[in-house]
Amino acid sequence: MTRKIADIAPTIDYESVTSPELLMPPPVSALPATVSHRGVIYAAVPGWRPLRLDLHLPTSGGPWPVVLYIHGGSFVGGVREMGPWTTLPSRGIAVASASYRLAAEVGFPEPVEDVRAAVRWLRRHARGWNLDPERLSLWGSSAGALLAGIAGVSGDRTLGRTIGDGAESTVVRSVIAHYGVADARALTTDADPGGARAAADLSAIVDLYTANSNVAPAVAPHITDGVRPDYLLVHGNADCRVGHAQSVDLHAALLNAGFNSTLRIVEGADHGAAEFADDTRTEWALTFLRESWKE
Repeated sequence: MTRKIADIAPTIDYESVTSPELLMPPPVSALPATVSHRGVIYAAVPGWRPLRLDLHLPTSGGPWPVVLYIHGGSFVGGVREMGPWTTLPSRGIAVASASYRLAAEVGFPEPVEDVRAAVRWLRRHARGWNLDPERLSLWGSSAGALLAGIAGVSGDRTLGRTIGDGAESTVVRSVIAHYGVADARALTTDADPGGARAAADLSAIVDLYTANSNVAPAVAPHITDGVRPDYLLVHGNADCRVGHAQSVDLHAALLNAGFNSTLRIVEGADHGAAEFADDTRTEWALTFLRESWKE
């Protein structure tokens, strides 16, 4: 077996070597009725930069339910400031938007373990941040939907190298997928009219990303007994990068496996279109989340 840096180097305890005033980001007011703590370290991986998330909290009430958002970017880009979640804190829902290791940094399925590490961090620190660890959901867009989806349906069953601290469960109550990759092996087959070239480009990235992995880059194969988060899939039927058949097929697989799954098609919407962050789609997400939390 090839040795990796993580097999040799100890994990750095940043809290022991850094002034608390510098390690804990001060709160900022960047969004309405929201207090944001940006750049909080949620996992340290030997040989890699610390992994960080931005924690956006409502200004009153609590303990708050929390959504962990995983951004898109074709597995090669994206930042944690992206996403259609920005109005959730003003509606009483905390949001943790996380960065993760990208395709030129690490192979698949390691970023799925980044998602799990962020879930454990949120549960472990829930009391300190006034979060409700029982009402915790995932939301991913595009490439992020694949990572969040695999983590969501497989629960505590790890697929790569475990990172981060704690032994908290990574089982979540629900998953939202916006224009998501659901089976990266079928991107070209599922391409919508006009999207063949973009789907082929993304498929080529996936081929390199998964070249040394025997783990399927798809959600359905990782469905695990006893793990059944509610699922909301939202996809445009004019998506020229990730064909909407990805969500249609995943919806069918989830229903067949006994999930509570909802599929919503956005007529005429392309990949990452503005419609996914409008009031209608925000209400879809809010209603779904609150139902999944039994509110």
